Formats: sequence, structure tokens, C-alpha cells
Amino acid sequence: MKRFAVMTMKGGTGKTTTAVSVAHGLSLSGRRVLLVDCDPQRNSAISFGVASDRGLNTLLSTGDVEIMQVRENLCLIDSGGRKLVEVELALSHQENRENRMKDALKHLKGCDYVICDCPPSMNLINANVLSFCDEVIVPVSMDYLSQEGARQTMEVIDDMKWLTKDIKIKYRILATFFDSRTRVSSMVLEEIRKQFDGRIYDTVVRVNTSLREAPGSKKTIYEHAPLSRGAFDYYKLTEEIMSSVEMAERNHSG
Repeated sequence: MKRFAVMTMKGGTGKTTTAVSVAHGLSLSGRRVLLVDCDPQRNSAISFGVASDRGLNTLLSTGDVEIMQVRENLCLIDSGGRKLVEVELALSHQENRENRMKDALKHLKGCDYVICDCPPSMNLINANVLSFCDEVIVPVSMDYLSQEGARQTMEVIDDMKWLTKDIKIKYRILATFFDSRTRVSSMVLEEIRKQFDGRIYDTVVRVNTSLREAPGSKKTIYEHAPLSRGAFDYYKLTEEIMSSVEMAERNHSG
């Protein structure tokens, strides 16, 4: 089971779009996927038109959870909305609070990938996600403030590695909202390729209106506009992720 967090400290970078699109793309490829909405705004759950009061909030507090099937090969755990904030406050005074998610899901079976859609802030929920996951996808939109959000995310990951010595989490940058018509997109893309050399996905997600429209119809990009460049870019990213995982497994077994 491979566990990915989609995380950045800046909002508006396509974080939920990336989590939903990658999760559904993997499931369309025949992989069994669990999407975990870790944000009290519950945007991933809203994108599929579902909701549950027994979501990440109860998973972290009592171990009880409702896992909803939203597509073939794709299940979802809702965040629990504002109740997740209450649980976070309660956990802050308890021991082993950063490992609640890892402990609750350690016996999870029948799943090839877990994708976590994270809130754009450093909190106890994200600390749990970083303790649980293997790799972080960091979306960076083509503006300079998004680069700062990426830098802050790297600092958070490094801090978690320092606090919890057994964390070996990796990260990779995903360029989003690329617009070839603007000079700033090209400049920012060139800059992040220099800054994060070797840690950036080859796939670049281009600006696409269909990506913004899809959640309104409670569909993913592959259902709403399967021939759009948004669908093409995210399926290309999905293939890149699967290829990277398969290569790492071959190297490990060799």
C-alpha cells in the first residue's frame, strides 16, 4: 500500500483537484484506492456529493469510521467537517497524538493506494498525515507566492523528520495552473525546476476551465470532460506516479 499526501501551506494551488483526480485516475487504472479528506472544509467529499459524521474525526478519536464507496475501486473517508477541529483540540493534550492516523489504519487491507487531501496549514491533522504517508505531492501554482508556500511545506516536512525520527517521507513538486500565454508561468516553472531539481514531476497541469467546473456537477475531470487537457494532464500524472512506484519496488526487490 502506497500512501500519498497532497499538501501545501498555500491555498488555491489545485490541492483538492489534484487529490481527487489522482485518486480517481488510479482507480480507473484498476488500482484500489482510498481517498481521505483531511480538511474540515471537506472539499474532496463535496466533490463526490457525499458526507459522513463518522469520518476522520471519529477515526482519530475512537477508531470508528464510515468508508464510503464513491466509484468503482475508489472509496472515501470524509473529514467530519468542523467536528475534526474539535477532535484535533482534544488530541492536543494526549500522548502519541501524531500517530493516531497511522495506528488507526495500520490494519487497512485491500487497498493499493491511499491519497490524503490535506488542509493548507500546519496542524495536528497534517502531522498525523505526515507520520502516516510515504510521499507528499506539493502543488505549486504558477505565481511567486505559491513558491513560498512550497518552501514552507518543505520546512514542515523537515521539522516532522526531526521530531519523529522514523519518518522517511519524500516530497515532489507538481506545477499547476500553467498558462503558456503568460510570461510569469514560464518564469515560475523555470525557477521551480532549478530550485527543486530532481524533485519535480515531469507532468505540468495546465489551466483548464473544465477542472473548475467538474466539482459543481459532482464529477471528476474524467467524467465531466474526458477529452479535456485537464483530464489528459492528470491522467499523465497518474501514470507517472504508478511508474515511479513500480520502479521503486523493482529497485527494492533487486
